[in-house]
Amino acid sequence: MGHVEGKRVEPKGKKGPGKSRAPLIAAGVVVAALAAGYVGLCAYAGGSAFWPNTTIGGMDVSGQTREQAVNTLEQTAAQRLSGLTARFTCEGKGYDVPGGEFTTYTEDAVSSATQGQNVNFFLRGARYLSSLAAGQTYDLSVGLTNTPQAVEQAIQECADAEAQTTWTFTDNQLVFHKGVTGRTIDTQALTTALEEQVSQMLSDGSTSADPVEAQVTTAPPAEPDFAAIQSEICVPAADAYLDQDSYEIVPSVTGVDFDVETARQLLSDAAEGSDVSVPVTLTEPKVTTATLEANLFKDVLGTGSTKCSSPAARWHNIDLAASRINGTILMPGDVFSYNDHCGPYTLASGYQKAGTYQNGQSIDATAGGICQLSSTLYWVTLKANLETVERKQHAFNGGYMPVVGTDATVWSDVIDFKFKNNTDYPIKLEAYQDKNHYLHVTIYGTDTTGIHGEPYSVTVSTVPYKNLYKPDDSIPVGSEPQRDPNYNRYNGITVDVYQKLVDANGKTVDTIFLYRNTYKSSDAVYYYNPADAARLGINTETQLRTETPVTPSPSPTATPSATPSATPSPSAVPSATPTATPTPAGTPSATPSPSDTPAATPSAEPTPTPVTTAPPVFTPDPSPTMGPGMEPAA
Repeated sequence: MGHVEGKRVEPKGKKGPGKSRAPLIAAGVVVAALAAGYVGLCAYAGGSAFWPNTTIGGMDVSGQTREQAVNTLEQTAAQRLSGLTARFTCEGKGYDVPGGEFTTYTEDAVSSATQGQNVNFFLRGARYLSSLAAGQTYDLSVGLTNTPQAVEQAIQECADAEAQTTWTFTDNQLVFHKGVTGRTIDTQALTTALEEQVSQMLSDGSTSADPVEAQVTTAPPAEPDFAAIQSEICVPAADAYLDQDSYEIVPSVTGVDFDVETARQLLSDAAEGSDVSVPVTLTEPKVTTATLEANLFKDVLGTGSTKCSSPAARWHNIDLAASRINGTILMPGDVFSYNDHCGPYTLASGYQKAGTYQNGQSIDATAGGICQLSSTLYWVTLKANLETVERKQHAFNGGYMPVVGTDATVWSDVIDFKFKNNTDYPIKLEAYQDKNHYLHVTIYGTDTTGIHGEPYSVTVSTVPYKNLYKPDDSIPVGSEPQRDPNYNRYNGITVDVYQKLVDANGKTVDTIFLYRNTYKSSDAVYYYNPADAARLGINTETQLRTETPVTPSPSPTATPSATPSATPSPSAVPSATPTATPTPAGTPSATPSPSDTPAATPSAEPTPTPVTTAPPVFTPDPSPTMGPGMEPAA
């Protein structure tokens, strides 16, 4: 049989090269994925939050940041401590220490827990998984800052009395009586055991534990609890002050302190059973009770008065506002708000309607006049050299302030006048209106510098008010112009305001420029009949009387003509020459009689004199204040 060429057949049980590597590649991919996942877990575990199932002192802080964990421990631990009681026995007697006498060291505990997570990068993942499965537990240490009362009682009852070092503090003298060698309680060991007992109860969540036994030994006298002694007798110096609610003086406190290291060395060097006097440092306060009593409100820091114009409603409003600030006491650093004390400016609050400015007119509105008190008070604070916090000028210079530019407008809660008591003592305000309607403001305090203020202003420029004439058909023809009482007359003025500081001897120590204020002029308004414009000399475009008055010509009287009789009398004899016709008496004279001649020129309106000095020279109308939609008034 000959050789037949056929297909090559792969032997059974053998695979190609590609198929043999597939499982290895798949396994490699899995391993790589797991490795990548573990690296990602390590990175994730390095975050700032605590890992799952992490507790500190039995309190769960899982997922919390360091700051959040501290807050959790401080709040929760304090509540839990208040419900715990530490117990110990001494020679068969039981003693209890309330958990509230212990303090927790939360910052240390959180730092320890944070450090527990701060491990090598590639170990973090394993530690994270371990925490996830079994959790991580950290202790919360507690401590006793002072010797508990129960321990002190046990010492007195179980130890030799003469073995204890005692102390007294009388008449600012700190004296220790050093104990002698004898039976005593090892307080250091006892307090450590009590701290561990409470820490364990916090961690395991229990509320009770077996009492620890206090050890009574024979030993030299133990060192006293200096921290507890300091807490009991040492106080910082404190100034006497005036209580704003009761207006009574709170007594000053003399500071007391002693050096612990000095006391420790003196006791160590002293013989047992001897007395040791420890130096005490006394610090007197800056303001003693006696000093405050002698100096409280003894000086007039500033005072001033202004004349209040009518009507009665305006006087009423000023009286009411003055009563609301009278007697006000400001402690050092306090800020006075005029609106807080005198507002709200409403009828329900007791105010009445009086003159205010609205769009240049004087209109009655609620609380008109109260700006006179805020302005007078501001002027007096400048005299007292107090610090101005907020102040706004009026639109017009009302004329009642002795120094132009020392006014202060107020309105609702939008515009306020505020000043600060920048002295070292309380100050008191006095404000009232006398029977002659003078408003008086005085600030009492304690003058420690001898310097007072003398505010003054320098006139920069002035703008005289004008008399404006407006046509009105209701005014009778030929009558004099009638003034509108709602438009007050104020000269405009710009002033620079200065504060001169003067010492007790009258010597100027400084002059300070405060600000520049410009006050608008307010024009008077008169009404006239349009037909009288020429007669009055009014320029209808400028509304001023700047034209030459024109005298109107009188109307002539008609002259009757004489008519001769048509039929002559029978007795009449005709004449060749006719008789001349007489002139009738009705022919008007060439010059009219004085009674027919109208007055050519009315009485001249006075021309206001420009103001050249401060304050301006003019007679102000009743001064309005400011209200909603109003321009600031003087």
